[in-house]
Amino acid sequence: MPLGPSDMAAAVVAVGVLLLLVAGAVNRWARDSRPHLRTAALMYGLYIVLAGFLVLARLIHADQAVRWLDYGARLVGGFCAVSALALLVVDVLLVKLGLRMPAIARDLLSAAGFVLIVVLVAADSGIDPTSAIAGGTVMAAALTISLQSTLVNVIGGVALQLDGSVQVGDLVRLEGGREGWVSAIRWRHLMVDTRDGDAIVVPSGTLLASPITLVGRRRGQAHPHRQTVRFRVDRRHSPGLVIQTVTQAVLASPIEGAASFPGPEVLCVSLGEDPTDSACVYVVRYWLEDLAVDAPVDSAVRVRVFAALQRARINLSLPAHTAFNGEIEEPDDVDKRERRLARAYSVVRGVELFATLTDDECRRVAVSLLYTPFSTGEVISRQGQVAHHLYLLASGRVDVRLATGREEVHVATLTAPGFFGEMGLLTGAPRNASIVAIEPVETYKLDRTAFEGILQSRPEVAGELAGITAARQSALAAVGAGAQGADGGAAQRLEAAAILARIREFFGLAG
Repeated sequence: MPLGPSDMAAAVVAVGVLLLLVAGAVNRWARDSRPHLRTAALMYGLYIVLAGFLVLARLIHADQAVRWLDYGARLVGGFCAVSALALLVVDVLLVKLGLRMPAIARDLLSAAGFVLIVVLVAADSGIDPTSAIAGGTVMAAALTISLQSTLVNVIGGVALQLDGSVQVGDLVRLEGGREGWVSAIRWRHLMVDTRDGDAIVVPSGTLLASPITLVGRRRGQAHPHRQTVRFRVDRRHSPGLVIQTVTQAVLASPIEGAASFPGPEVLCVSLGEDPTDSACVYVVRYWLEDLAVDAPVDSAVRVRVFAALQRARINLSLPAHTAFNGEIEEPDDVDKRERRLARAYSVVRGVELFATLTDDECRRVAVSLLYTPFSTGEVISRQGQVAHHLYLLASGRVDVRLATGREEVHVATLTAPGFFGEMGLLTGAPRNASIVAIEPVETYKLDRTAFEGILQSRPEVAGELAGITAARQSALAAVGAGAQGADGGAAQRLEAAAILARIREFFGLAG
């Protein structure tokens, strides 16, 4: 039976109060669910419109219209109340209790409430619910046949949300290799935001029919995903040497974005079994800490690998048709060698340590230099290590760090042209600081054997080197201490004498 005017007015006010209470709770405790209030608000607006038309129909005594308007108003009002209550229960109350349900739970709860409202309103309005249900069953069967593919997608969406196998925020790899993050799970489809800034709409039925990869979701793993970086090396180089060289490079210092534990590993995956292939294939496998930055970390690993292979004089593979001839030296090769030698000579001449050497002596040093590049973050030399060589800094900047207990303290920044490691070359002393590349750098390495001939032929150079080295050591010590003592000059002279004695002893020079 139709509601009276006063009852209808009370129902409109009651539903409005309920909607306001739910809106207040959502705004306070579930702000992300505020968009879902729009549906209930639209229903309430329609409820008010139908109630207004019902009042008008009563005024003009349109009995048939009154009956149907009352029926429709009660349905819409009931739907509005059910939507608001479902939002309150699923998005506010259950979350406050620590039970976070999938979004579809709210929709299913609303659907069940809608069915109950239809049955109750139909029964109260004199409509036989059983006949309505029977008619609805026939209509549902017809819709099932005509909308089969749509229903498959709907069922897939329901299944995905209920079992939680795919969740918003997951990184998924679809058929064809495209990757993206799940941004929304709907009744019929998933929204996937790709790395390229695109959005893919994936029908839920497709996900049920074909496998997808949930990147970084394997159980029992501390780190989410393992990346593989491939590189090819001329197979004239020993695989053992290649693996050892690259392993030392990737483990020597952290690579930003790559997990330190478990650390990277280097493997040989192909020995160039194809007779036309002149390369062995290697991989660096590491665990990625942030799935969003896979390409930048891959790039950093490649840079580290390339620098390590260059230092070890290990060649990356060339095309299989390249001909190698060790007896004939082309003019271009001669020009390149001369340019390299000229650059090495300019580096030697630009370094204070060798300022007293003659041009011929500088050329002898330049010939013996070994080009040694480093990538950002690599440890070039480590405090406490014994190494009888120094580095001439040709380009870039390095950080000088001093270990104090468990921490390393920044002491100075060296910018090209410069040098470091001179005490190891001249006296054999262990490294007194660590040197880390803070950007890609080019260095030339000079070892003891190459420099010994100069000192043997001109021993007076040792005294000059000792004075320069003592001044350098005092300057670095002053930077580390933050001040220069008043007797710095006297201390420097004593230090120079001590260094000269150690140089003579190390190289076997006469006193």
